[in-house]
Amino acid sequence: MKKAFTMLELIMVIVVVGILTAIMIPRFSDDKLREAADQIISHIRYTQHLAMIDDRFNPKEQNWYKERWQIGFWQCANGDWYYIVGHDLDHGGGIGNEESAHNPSDGKRLFVDNACNPSSDQSSEILITEKFGINNITFSNGCGNNKYIAFDHIGRPYKSTLGAGMYDLVSQSCQIKFAANDGDFNITIEPETGYIHLTSINY
Repeated sequence: MKKAFTMLELIMVIVVVGILTAIMIPRFSDDKLREAADQIISHIRYTQHLAMIDDRFNPKEQNWYKERWQIGFWQCANGDWYYIVGHDLDHGGGIGNEESAHNPSDGKRLFVDNACNPSSDQSSEILITEKFGINNITFSNGCGNNKYIAFDHIGRPYKSTLGAGMYDLVSQSCQIKFAANDGDFNITIEPETGYIHLTSINY
């Protein structure tokens, strides 16, 4: 005797597929938050990698520590958020275009000034308000109110090494919260190990 689907079973399958589709489609639109988290974590890890392969220690230079690789989060003149990756080679108290890293994904510099109009050699990926809708970033616990996080040759995180008196090893988990209109996520950088991970995402 042959077995086959009845019309009722077929209708039930179609209904279930329709329900699953209705549930999944909004989640795909929410994935912009996850995409933002993945990109930012990737670039923080990239900053750490650069620091580990490029030890800037120089016993003949008093301010050698300012040359550590670091990632900094800033606001454009219009209030949008962006970040840069680089190191202060000239000890001028900031990171310039020529002191910035190149983005592994497009070969362009991970730098833009606060006008936030990238030139042809600067990556637009770092404009995270424009790309992902990030409208606020807050720093807490180990990173305090610093907008820069630096790493040393063994991957340990430091608070910003730009300027006098900014030579502090992160002693507790550094938490960075990224908020957008459709939710937020938190990235944590652990002390000593420098382990970087996504701790929460809320849609």
